[in-house]
Parts: sequence; structure tokens; C-alpha cells
Amino acid sequence: MLNKENAGSRFTYAAIRGAKALLNGELLDLVGFRIHSAEEFTIELEEPMSFFPALLSYHAAAVIPEGSDKFGNSWQDGSVGTGPFRVLKFSPGQRLELERNKSYWRPGYPKSEGVTFNFGVSPADILSQFKAGRLSIAADLLAADAEALRREPDFATRYHEIPRLTTYYLTFNVHKGPLKDKRLRQKIAGAIDVSNIVRQTLGRLAIPAQGLIPPGLLGHDSSFTTKTSDVIPAAAEKQEAEIELTAVVNPVFFGEYAAFAREISRALREHNITVRITNKTMEEWLEAVSEGTADLVLGRWVADYPDADTFASILATKEGLLGPVCGLSEVDRLITRGRSEASPAARHAVYRQIEDIIVRDRPLLPLFHEQAYRFARPEVEGMSLAYSALTLDYANLSVKG
Repeated sequence: MLNKENAGSRFTYAAIRGAKALLNGELLDLVGFRIHSAEEFTIELEEPMSFFPALLSYHAAAVIPEGSDKFGNSWQDGSVGTGPFRVLKFSPGQRLELERNKSYWRPGYPKSEGVTFNFGVSPADILSQFKAGRLSIAADLLAADAEALRREPDFATRYHEIPRLTTYYLTFNVHKGPLKDKRLRQKIAGAIDVSNIVRQTLGRLAIPAQGLIPPGLLGHDSSFTTKTSDVIPAAAEKQEAEIELTAVVNPVFFGEYAAFAREISRALREHNITVRITNKTMEEWLEAVSEGTADLVLGRWVADYPDADTFASILATKEGLLGPVCGLSEVDRLITRGRSEASPAARHAVYRQIEDIIVRDRPLLPLFHEQAYRFARPEVEGMSLAYSALTLDYANLSVKG
């Protein structure tokens, strides 16, 4: 996985002794990894990382067959799997058909002969096809449609939801442009009633964010509330001169969360701030963020591993996703401390300091945490959601009759 030809999560494991040299192509062996027997090995770290066991449970570190040495960003570029299903047919961007893996290691699974995924389906079409019986499971609906479906007797009892380790945010460019002015950043944050917009546009599909770190992780404090005006009294004052800001928007806000994005834009217009979106695709979003060219970044972060570090690290100045836009050296030092502390209480305090900096300096405005959900038709059995990236255990699904 650490081979320089591989992509994805290779830098996540840079703390292993010798990993950086391997990542840079300077060595071919990982000196901090030693095999003692068929079932025992030792990993030595160059720096403390108290949550390293969580990294070992991340899917990027899965065991693979000996001789597998190159993997890409997609299955066409190289992949290997031992899951319950095998690819039968695949039409990129349209349809994926999976069949039962007869050699699956888990006896009795999967419980169905196969699963078919349909891609590129609009939220409205998902709803109509699900109600007509052409889809067995539905998600990614418009918030209003999901709420309405939950009130229908045939589907209310077939609704499942679970919190996701995901944070949606609005990032301010603290390094260049008009938002270098902290007072202006605070004014913009004060102009947006996040809780009200979340309730109006997303309903039960999300919960308003009280910080960057979602519920369930160290650093989150459910009792914590703050008002931007408590930090800068004039924060919520109307902007006198008209300002146009450029923004890049994660495409999810063009689809199921479009209503939320429109409300954000409307709230800013009421304060004489107009927003000009400069991207259409995720590739353009990533390019603008990496170059730090946009004034605003509307995006989301889905945890790579179940620890607060994955959220704090997006603010790292050099390696963080948002570093080019809003990275702060003070946060860098706290990230390092959080990784070295062994005490959960001490780590919690470190991440609370990061949340305090976010309120004080306003490099970003946390918006909401997503609720993962699925609707299943009455004939579907074995539906269960998990607190993980996969969310749904497809191997356990079956259809009555």
C-alpha cells in the first residue's frame, strides 16, 4: 500500500518507521514492519500515534494476497477483493451488477443471489422507482421527499437511520482575498442561521453542527453552544458595501442538498454579499482547494477512521485538505499533541482547543452532520445499518418469496 505507485490512503500511515522514505521512493522495504511468524508481526512508529489501532482497522490496510503490489483509484487500475459478491457486469456511471461469490469465506452468506446498483439516478426518479417497486432500497432522496416517505404507512416501518462520521462545512480563505479580514469572516458566519436552515431544508436527515468534530468522537461537546456575536459584537451587523465572493461547491450541493445551498446564498445576499460559484465538477473543486484560489469552499469531510484526528487533520497547513485555504500553524501544533497524548481526557481537551480556535479565528463554519439512512421495500429482509463507511450490510439482505 505504501508503494509510490499506489494512490489513496498511503500517506495516512506515514508514522510507521521508514514509511516516509518508502513513500518518497528512497527505499523499497519498510524497516518499521517485521514479520515474526505466520500470525505475528511488529510495527514500530517514528512518532506517537495513540489512535494507530483505528488505522489498522481502516479498509485501506486490509490483508491482500501475496504478490499484490499495485492498486489504483478504481477497480480498472488494479484491485483485489474477498467480499461476498463478484462483479458480473459494469457500465460506468450507469449500472453495476454483482453476483454471489460462491467462494466467500463466511458460510451461509451472502443471502441473496446478487445485488444491482443504479448510478446517476436523480432524487425524483429514485423516489418514483422505489415506490413503483423497481428499486428495493432507496437513499439520496430530496429531504422533503424523504420526510414525506417516512409518513407513508407502507414505508415508515422500513426506514433505518444511523449517525455518520461526516461534517459539512463552509470554509473561508484566511490566506488571500477579502476574507483575510477576520472581522468579515465573523460577519459572514453571523449572517447564517445554520440551525434554522438545517431544520428547514434537511429535517431529520442531518443535525446542526456544534463544531467540526461530529458526535461520538473525542472533542465533541453536545452541551457546547456559541454565538458569533459573543466573539465579535458586530459580527451579525449587515455588510454596508456590496461584496462578491468566489466559491467552489461540492457537487452534493447541486443535488440532494441544493435547497440548503440556496438558503446559505440567500442569507448572504441579505447582508450584501453575493457568491459566484466557479466549479461544476468535483475535479474542479479539488483543484481550487489545493491551489487556494476560492474565497469560500462549501464541502464535506467523511472520516477515514473513527477518531477526531481525521477531522482536525484537514486543517493542517501542509498535509490537510483545507490547508491551502485555512490552515493555521497553531492548529498544526495541537494536531501533533493530540496524536501523542495517550489519555482520552487529555486528547479531548486538545480537540476542544481546536474547536475554540475555529470559533475565535473562524477559518470555517461547521454546518451539519449527516444521518445515514435507507428505505427498504416490505419484501426486503435483513436490513441493518452500521456505524461505518459501508453503512449497509448487503450480504445479509434477502427478498421474501
